[in-house]
Amino acid sequence: EKTLREATLKDSLPNAINDQSRMGDPAEWDSLSFVMVLMAVAEAYGVDLADDDAFHFTSIPAMKAFLEEVIDE
Repeated sequence: EKTLREATLKDSLPNAINDQSRMGDPAEWDSLSFVMVLMAVAEAYGVDLADDDAFHFTSIPAMKAFLEEVIDE
């Protein structure tokens, strides 16, 4: 949520990020902010991401599943 607020230069989002959030919901999670979300998550978890990994970052459930797999390795 913090990354989306920073990407969109907003103090708050109209809808909070939750476990079911995905690109487009909230509307601020668009193709431009997607890149910032991808980079922020990679930095926060200390993982190197390939271009092919990007599709895992279009929803919170997909991110969680991917990170659990990568971190367990």
